[in-house]
Amino acid sequence: DNPFKNARTDSIYLISIAPHAKNVNVISIPRDSKVYIHSRSVPDKINHAFAYGGIDTSIKTVEQTLGVRINHYLVVSNQALVEFIDKIGGIDVYVEKGMYYNDNYGNLHINLSKGVQHLDGKAAEGYMRYRKDALGDIGRIRRQQWFFNALANKMKEPSVIVKIPEIIKSVSKYIQTDFSFYELAQYAALVKSLDSSQIQVATLPGEPSQRGVISYWILDPKGVQNMVDRLVYGDKPKEMTRPLEAGILYVKSEEEKALMLQKELEANGVNVNLKEVRYLGHNHIALHNPDIPNDMMMGLKHTIGILKDKQTVYDIIGINKAARDFTVVLAGQ
Repeated sequence: DNPFKNARTDSIYLISIAPHAKNVNVISIPRDSKVYIHSRSVPDKINHAFAYGGIDTSIKTVEQTLGVRINHYLVVSNQALVEFIDKIGGIDVYVEKGMYYNDNYGNLHINLSKGVQHLDGKAAEGYMRYRKDALGDIGRIRRQQWFFNALANKMKEPSVIVKIPEIIKSVSKYIQTDFSFYELAQYAALVKSLDSSQIQVATLPGEPSQRGVISYWILDPKGVQNMVDRLVYGDKPKEMTRPLEAGILYVKSEEEKALMLQKELEANGVNVNLKEVRYLGHNHIALHNPDIPNDMMMGLKHTIGILKDKQTVYDIIGINKAARDFTVVLAGQ
């Protein structure tokens, strides 16, 4: 039974890895993105590309849409994810809210309570695929980003590292790739030296649109180009000639930490807007202005202890936005 036959891609990532993994940048491509699929004459959702022509059509479609060249590919079925998570002994993930959903036809059953949960393979698949909330697919992409962060940390455990080659071999029937087995094992081994707070993740900017019966994610061409220039080509923006403007979003239990962070940011010349909210998902730094020089953010992370371990997420859409340039989210989990 071929798990890839006529399949549509559930999630699409463009990953840029610098030599020796000194920089790892991940761009999530919303599956409903409206694009011209390679060799077809009418616009369609990008996740249909795989069903029309397999990995070759998918690669060419992404290359044409983003103006990039893809060197390698890795296609992973849901079954590979389930088995992989089970074989590493499950994974601890902070579930930001109760998630309940049943789809007998699609064999998807999700029953997750809020809080830190130890997820086995099927539960992890449910967390990754859940999209029945106000943010729909964009919220789901965010959850996948948190999930992979937790997975990267799990894979640093010595007891897991030694199992990786054997696990990759055992799930290989659920994977399509042009990597050799040795190369896959090498990339998996790199994870142990990665600092997940240095990985920059982003979602292609755009906005939802529904005309007729089909809902699309309409990409913002200028925003997409800026993101690709920064995260794939490593272009450096011009120097900023004004003070940085930062927001701090925090829940009540994090008030003391928020006030301390405000002082430290202001001591570093940053204008700060402080805002308490009732509910937040995950701790992170949401970057709204793609023109902030990377060394400026890295400098703040190096100087201010509270920021050091927080992952940077490009939030051009403004899901967690309390200021013009970036927002520190203190969710308290």
